Amino acid sequence: MKIIKTIVLVLFGAFAFVQPASAIVTSSDASTMSIEKQKTALKKEFKAQKKMAKLERFFHRVGIDFQTDPDRWMWFWIFGWGLAIVLSIVAAATIATGTVGTFGLLYLLASLLGLFGTISLIVWLVKKFGK
Repeated sequence: MKIIKTIVLVLFGAFAFVQPASAIVTSSDASTMSIEKQKTALKKEFKAQKKMAKLERFFHRVGIDFQTDPDRWMWFWIFGWGLAIVLSIVAAATIATGTVGTFGLLYLLASLLGLFGTISLIVWLVKKFGK
């Protein structure tokens, strides 16, 4: 009986802790895959940096300043409330079409954006006038 338990334990160990032959990757394959992953990650990061630079240039042209702390919170407040109003209108339009689930999700997002805008307003008032 002891031999059967030992055999079962060895088989269990073989199946549990030994990786299958198909999962074995040679070192050259692994390095090639990691280099490719790094290249794609760098490309994505470069594209994101280009988009952020373009967005900053647009904000600079329009006159939106995120450099000073009180002004940053003022713009967060304005954008938060603006997006909350837009999403509330879109949510009301979706309830007219009969999609209740979409209405709930959009209204939740609108409420959260409104809350974010209100908190940003309070922070802006404290930073601007609360010295």
